[in-house]
Amino acid sequence: MAPIPKIVRWIELAALFVGLPVAFYFNNLKLPKSIPLLVVFLIALFYLLTTKSFSKKSFGFNGYRSWRTLSLRILISLLAISLLSFIFLPSEQIFYLPLHRTELWLLIMVFYPIWSAFTQEVIYRGFFFHRYTPLFKNDKIVITLNGILFGLLHIIFRNWIAVAGATIIGFVWAYSYFKHRSILVVSLEHAIVGNYLFTIGLGYFFYVPDF
Repeated sequence: MAPIPKIVRWIELAALFVGLPVAFYFNNLKLPKSIPLLVVFLIALFYLLTTKSFSKKSFGFNGYRSWRTLSLRILISLLAISLLSFIFLPSEQIFYLPLHRTELWLLIMVFYPIWSAFTQEVIYRGFFFHRYTPLFKNDKIVITLNGILFGLLHIIFRNWIAVAGATIIGFVWAYSYFKHRSILVVSLEHAIVGNYLFTIGLGYFFYVPDF
């Protein structure tokens, strides 16, 4: 089978990781946001499962041992989210979901780790790094670009807090995946941080209920 030309991969990268978020930002796609996410996730998952050069161990812990570092990083993230919540949110929105919309909060706690965290990490970490790393000669560039594109995804929420926060944490998760090659580890961290985000109230900037 002939190798895929680099220009094709560049077009893919631009279309999936720039074109789709921008299209949603300008309301060019009259679809629930969940549909393209599901389609791209299924494509990415199929690609990873059928590509021999991709180690399926990446879906597990893949020999991960840096649990202290992970725990410290999560703690720092939760403290930062708490500080930002008390700065940017009115007092009545702090812990609003668990206190006033408990059923919705419980649904988010159950489904966010699977539907959002895992799907995004398959796309933005597993798929992105395996398919597009060959386009770059410098590892730092691909990690940086991955973080930026992860932040760009969040322009669909139309606020700078979502974009800035996702970009910063995107750099962290990009580096973590690049170093350890574990989708499960970054998904776990993503899930914990995301669930706390919605629990304390800052998830207001990251959630548009359209599905």
